Amino acid sequence: MRCADLEKVLFAGDGPWSATAFLSEIASRHNRCFAARLHGELVGYAVLARLGPAGDREFEVHTIGVDPQRQGLGIGRTLLRQMLDVADREGAPVVLDVRTDNVPARTLYEAHGFEIVGLRPRYYRPSGADAYLMTRPGRSVSGGAGEGAGAGPGERPTTGPGAAPGVHESRGEVGGS
Repeated sequence: MRCADLEKVLFAGDGPWSATAFLSEIASRHNRCFAARLHGELVGYAVLARLGPAGDREFEVHTIGVDPQRQGLGIGRTLLRQMLDVADREGAPVVLDVRTDNVPARTLYEAHGFEIVGLRPRYYRPSGADAYLMTRPGRSVSGGAGEGAGAGPGERPTTGPGAAPGVHESRGEVGGS
């Protein structure tokens, strides 16, 4: 299973998800799963969890990963924007945890409105690495383009010529290869 294989590379010291864990996440009716493909190959994935009842909703980024050989192409940014679009349709906040030493991920999240609101000592297992808890306030998509509406300076567009690899919501699919 491609997602689990990528997890082993991306999160080797932090208890990477197994194929069974991915299947469980996909099966949950509270989760939205996204896949990025380039020439038919799965090169990125993300899972967003919906928490709480309508009107008091919050979303949590469970995971986001991009094949190391494909990083720098805008795939992670596109996956994140897809997840934020889901939350923005409900005007709901988004939370996530990120390793304190993962500067590229923190930079990406901060560029999309996340702020560090807490520290979780020894959060990741088995490495014992610390994590920052980050949040992004709820935003409404009504009344304007919003955060994910287009590419900013120096970014690849998410559609059209030169776009990042295709990202689509994936239900019941983990990705082959």
